[in-house]
Amino acid sequence: MATWHKIYIYNEQIEQWDNQAIIEMPSDNEFAGYFFLLPKKMVFTISTNFSYFYFPDNWKFQLKKHTEKTQIDVVKMIALFQKDNDKIMQTFQTKKVNNSIISVRTHIPKKMEKDVSIANDLIR
Repeated sequence: MATWHKIYIYNEQIEQWDNQAIIEMPSDNEFAGYFFLLPKKMVFTISTNFSYFYFPDNWKFQLKKHTEKTQIDVVKMIALFQKDNDKIMQTFQTKKVNNSIISVRTHIPKKMEKDVSIANDLIR
């Protein structure tokens, strides 16, 4: 049975076309300017700025740029999107509840540096 992977991306990298989604590759790697197609049902929008796409571990990505074509595997695809994926995951997480996606904002609270005293009657 195939393992499925999820990659978070920016909405600017996606364009809907018929029953497919056109996804642009990140601009900070050797495949800048390339794009690939995924079925629309494998791409989900979770906010006005972010989306994600799913794919199985045996998927082969057909990258295109004008008349150039190349193929990469899942491991390479995950590595290429790793930087953006990690950045988005730090600021935005999703949960699936009752077959609907709920967005949850996360943040790291500020460290509190205050002296705390515990009343003796509260200690067991």
